[in-house]
Amino acid sequence: MVELGGKSPFGQSFDNSVFIIPAIILIAVFGWVGSKLYKSILEKEARATSTKKDRKAAKKAQ
Repeated sequence: MVELGGKSPFGQSFDNSVFIIPAIILIAVFGWVGSKLYKSILEKEARATSTKKDRKAAKKAQ
């Protein structure tokens, strides 16, 4: 339990799940966005590499 309020007679306490569940959700969202970003960057690099190879092959064919 997390207790808020200090020395006042009116203190509050929250269950730990109030903090743990949102933290788990945030970590999951950040992980999902990070994986999407990583895959996007890899695909972009692969396209750039294949485009360069195609250009070199076209130059050699001329």
